[in-house]
Order: sequence, then structure tokens, then C-alpha cells
Amino acid sequence: MSDKKQINISEMIHLFIGLGIMCFGRMLPAPSMVVETSKRLISMGFPQVDGGTLITITPVGMTVVTLFIGVVYLWTTVDTMWPSFLGVLMLGMSDYAPMPMVLKQFMGNPMVVMIFFLFVFAAILVKSDLSTYLARWFMTHPKVQGRPWMFTASILLATYFVAFLEQVTACFLMLPVLFIVFKAVGFKKGDRYVTFMVTNVIIMALLSFASDPIKAGAFYLLANLQNLAVTAPELGAVPINLATYLVFAFTISFICIGVILFLMRFVFRVDVSPLQNIDMNAINKDKLPPLSGAQKTIIGLFIFYAIWLLLPGIIGRTNQLGAFLGQNALAGTMIVTFLACLIRINGKPVADLQETGKCFSWRTFFLIATAFLLGGAMSGKGTNVSIFMEYMLRGHLSGMGMTMLSVTVIIFAIFITNFFNSVVAGLVLSPVLLAIANAFGFNAAPVIVCFFYVVLIAAATPAGSPFGAILFDQPEWISKKDAAIHAIIMSAVVVIVMIVVGVPLANVLF
Repeated sequence: MSDKKQINISEMIHLFIGLGIMCFGRMLPAPSMVVETSKRLISMGFPQVDGGTLITITPVGMTVVTLFIGVVYLWTTVDTMWPSFLGVLMLGMSDYAPMPMVLKQFMGNPMVVMIFFLFVFAAILVKSDLSTYLARWFMTHPKVQGRPWMFTASILLATYFVAFLEQVTACFLMLPVLFIVFKAVGFKKGDRYVTFMVTNVIIMALLSFASDPIKAGAFYLLANLQNLAVTAPELGAVPINLATYLVFAFTISFICIGVILFLMRFVFRVDVSPLQNIDMNAINKDKLPPLSGAQKTIIGLFIFYAIWLLLPGIIGRTNQLGAFLGQNALAGTMIVTFLACLIRINGKPVADLQETGKCFSWRTFFLIATAFLLGGAMSGKGTNVSIFMEYMLRGHLSGMGMTMLSVTVIIFAIFITNFFNSVVAGLVLSPVLLAIANAFGFNAAPVIVCFFYVVLIAAATPAGSPFGAILFDQPEWISKKDAAIHAIIMSAVVVIVMIVVGVPLANVLF
């Protein structure tokens, strides 16, 4: 009884803190700074004072920032569902925008719509029970039998490469594989192996997200850099060679995977003995039936979806097919969901959404939609949050050498990405870093590629990325506290590898 009472008291304290930030944080004095006057700042209407220009976060900006901070705090400490709705309601009742416009931005965002159908298809994958086949394959493959660390490495590498097809879907495919293995060998929530592996599946998807230069996170940032080279030549942006970036990202990712396995085995001494004692006879006793027609169709749709996303990057967008697929990339998830409902085998649809709906991750979906809404609101017009952040960084980074600048940017990237949607943070800060590198007379490319990779590794809070949201929404196997702690540990691994290996490698390659 005392433990339960203590937990309730703790949650109440966190609740009051989170609500206090959301309701009263806007009353705090708005941060401001005086910077050197420029035509850009004058055109934006900032007042001239003391021979410079005064930049201040607006009252609306303070409202949005404190709402976002409060929601993130409640997500991390209390719950991942109702704080999302509260954040949307309070934003719509603020001076930011009328409620109809806020709701349009909340559920009408094209990326949110795409993710909705992606989660529908992910639910179809989970309901199809294909994870059982994958889990059985991993447990019974001769190369991993009696070799727990080989099994662990194969799971991590498989997740990394499967995620190149589609990162979020890979999480929904590989996590159930782990859960089946955990149950089969007797692992339970709280076991160190369980906590590390649930976290590491998400980290593997994030490493893939940061490595993939032809779609997803890395693609968005690299494409934006190319756009800046054309639209803002004064920034001196030079497009990054995608093949070279892929070599760079592969190197960093494989080293990270190796370090993670080393830490699990020799530093944290994770107990893997249950995996060594798998009863193969018990597993093979109930043989799996052959894949059904519906399962084969779902696999085919998954491959079709992967091709839809990948082909424009392979064949280019200058031809008719590549241009069509590139322009309609967001429609891919809707198409495969439509086909899964349309195609019938033995008189039944491949996917019955009433049944698969039970596997839909509503918590994660609303969390992602809210993060997009509030993150976009912070970088929107009328808040001055982005411009304030830009000039704040310029002031703090001035006078640094190339190596120190790169290290500082990497550390800043891993921090900011967990509170300011990873892709949004990358897009907003890219021009800032280009301007800073040019002002210091440095080659911007090495700094930018290190920043791009690290800023996409967002797992320590549910607000940083869809992957962080998925990690914090696995209550059956990992607590929110353990998710945060282990995500921070793994993020630190990426940061250290990037500083030790990534910075010198980037300077050689770029």
C-alpha cells in the first residue's frame, strides 16, 4: 500500500509541475537580446536600440514554448495520451490561432495523415502474425543457437537493415519479434536484457533514419541543404554527395552497433543465459503452418511500399516515373492500406480494419501529431523562437575552432532534438550553422553532416521523433523511466562515436 501511495503522490507532483508550466510559464519574462543590425532584421520589423537590434520572443512565442515544455514533461512523467489533447486544447484557446485553424494543423498536416495510414498498415503487419515467423527464424537458425550474443547482434543488424525499407514500420515489425522471444525464454519486464533490447530496436531504426540519404530523415535534411544552395547562395551551402554521406553514415552506425554490444556484454554484463537455454524441442513441437495467401500478400504490399519510396532516389526524379512517385510519396501508405482492404482471398479481405484496429497505436499517433503541431507552432511566424535561437547560437559559438565547433554542435544537436522534433530542428538550424561556419571561415560540410546524423537520433523523450514515442509506449515491457535512462545512454554512445570517429572522418570525406 505504501509503495502505491508513494507512486500516486509522485505522479501528482509531476502533474502539478506539468500543468503549472503549461498554465503559468507564459508569465515568465520573455528572453531578449541585442544583436548587430542587419537588413534582414530591419525588414522583419525588429526595433533598433543601443546601436543594435532587439530580438525578443513574443508573448505568443512564450505561450507556445511553455505549452510544448509542459506537454513534454507530462508525456515523460505521467501519461502519453491526455497531455496531447490538453496541449492541443490550450493552444487553440491561446492567442496563437483560432481553434479551427489549430485543429486543421493538428490533424490536417500531410505528414500526420501519412503517419496515420502508416500506423494502419503497421497494425495490419502486427495482426498478420508475421512477427511469429521472424521470431521463430531467429530462435531456430543454426548460427545463433546456443550463441546469445550472435542472436543479439543479428536482431540489431536485422532491424537496422529492415528499417532502410521504412523505419517506423520496422519498429512495429521487430518489436513483436523480441516480445515473442522474451515470452518464449522467460524474460520479464525489468530484466536488463529486455530493457536494453527494446531500447536498442528503436536506436537501430534511428541509426537507419539518420543513415538513409534517399528518403526519411537524412534525405529531408540533405535535400533542404541542396535547396538552400539554390535559394540562399549567400549562405554558401554546398550540396553533399549522397554516396559519400552513405559511406560516412554506415561507418558511424556499424561502430555504434559494435560499441553497444560491447557495453551490454562487458560493461553492463547483461544476463543472456535464458537465450542459451532455449528448448528447441518445445519450440519446434508446434510447427508453424505455411504462410497464408493473406500473409504473402501483406509481404508483397510491404515490398511494394518500400519500392514506392525508394525508387525515386534510385532512378532520379527527372523522368516521368521518378517524378510521379516523388511527388506522391506521402500517398504510399494510403495506397497499400487501400489495396489491403480491396484485395480478397477466399472471399475475405486481406485486412479487416475492425480487427487490425485493435493493434493501432493510438497513443503514439496522437503523441506524434501533437509534437508536429507544437513543434511547428514554435518555429512559426509571430513567435520569434527560431530567429532568437539562431542569434543565441551565433553568440555562444563565436570564437571556436573547427574541432571545438563540431563537438559543440554535436552535443547541442542531441540535446535540442529530444525537445524540438528532430527533422524540424535539423531544418531550422541548418541555415544557422551554415551562417556560423561561413562567418568563422570554416568548411561547413563536415560540421553539417555530423549535425545531420546526430540531430536525427531522438529517443530520450517521446517528443523528439515517432521512434521516441514508440519507445515510451511499451508499458508491458519497459517503464518510462527505464526508457528515458537507456535512451540517454545509447544517445551518449552515438555522440561519443561521432566525436571520436565522426568528426575526423567527416573532415577527410567532406
